[in-house]
Amino acid sequence: MIFLVGLFACQKRPSAGFGGNATLKISAKHHGNSIDSGTVYIKFNAKDVAESYDAETPINQTAPNQGMAVFEGMKPGDYYIYSTGWDPSISANVKGGIPFTIEEEKTYEIILPVTEQH
Repeated sequence: MIFLVGLFACQKRPSAGFGGNATLKISAKHHGNSIDSGTVYIKFNAKDVAESYDAETPINQTAPNQGMAVFEGMKPGDYYIYSTGWDPSISANVKGGIPFTIEEEKTYEIILPVTEQH
């Protein structure tokens, strides 16, 4: 019995990164307004802001004043998602980030809150 408990306690979290079947569709928003230009960065196996990131992709305009960044082929695991961009409604740069965990290999639609850069 102790062996089984030890076996499950020692299982490690899946290693995040490319090579899976999950898709992240990320929309950066500032006070509910979509950020239609900028960059989204992602750090694998992280839950906090990082000094460097493992991948990045631009925010592509999907409609007027609407933008989205997409990461495809992601594995389950922990990620930190960070974005910088431009909010045309206030004519200012914005930034922000959140931790995110992929539990299943499916498509996730993520709202990434950003705020003014100080």
